[in-house]
This record gives sequence, structure tokens and C-alpha cells, in this order.
Amino acid sequence: MNTFKIAIIGSLLALSFITSSAFAEAPAAPSGINPNDHIALANYYEDLAKEVSGRLAINQQKLNDYEDHPYYYGRSGQDLSSHLQANIREYKKELVADLQEAELHRKIAAVQQDTQFNKAKADIGEVTTR
Repeated sequence: MNTFKIAIIGSLLALSFITSSAFAEAPAAPSGINPNDHIALANYYEDLAKEVSGRLAINQQKLNDYEDHPYYYGRSGQDLSSHLQANIREYKKELVADLQEAELHRKIAAVQQDTQFNKAKADIGEVTTR
């Protein structure tokens, strides 16, 4: 009976690890944007950076409020402070990643645009000189 319970618990743990790792991967690009449209991807990542910047500012303000008035929060204040600091660290990492991704897509779009311009053939017709 004990081995049966251990086998069931082990298989459930293994299944949970497999499914959690499958869902942990984030898509490289949003589904509504063409992966070759780098300008749209850059705009998308810049919008994400703006949202993250807003959340970062909110958490920073909450942390400042706590530091100004820690006596309002009682015993749970230290937990709140550490939670807010952890959120701020993660939002800063996410902000840097989003800005780097936007910059990368801007550079790729500039290279593609430059390449298309160089490949274009100018048809000026025949010019006769007298």
C-alpha cells in the first residue's frame, strides 16, 4: 500500500514538472505580429517597457510610503517591504530586457531598410548628351 502511494505521488510530481516546464517558455513574438515586421515588434516591446515602467513607479512609490511611515504597517511591514523590493528588482530586469529587445528590432529594421534601398534599381532611362 505504501509503495502504491509513493508511486502515485512520484508520478504526479513528475507530471507537474513536465507540464510546468512546457508552459514556462514565453513566445518569442506576440501572435498578432508578423515576425519579419521588426518595426511593429520594436513598438510592441517599447509599449511593454512603458507598462513595466508604470508598475515599477507604483511599487517604488509604495516602498517610499512604507519607508516614510513604517509604523502604519505593523508586524507585516517588513514582509511588505521585502516583497516590494523583490518586485522592483524584477521589474527593473524586465524593463532592461524589453528595452534591449526593442533596440535590437530597431537595428534589424534599419538594416533591412538599408538593404532594400541598396537593392533598388534606379531606372533613369537613357540620357543623351549633345
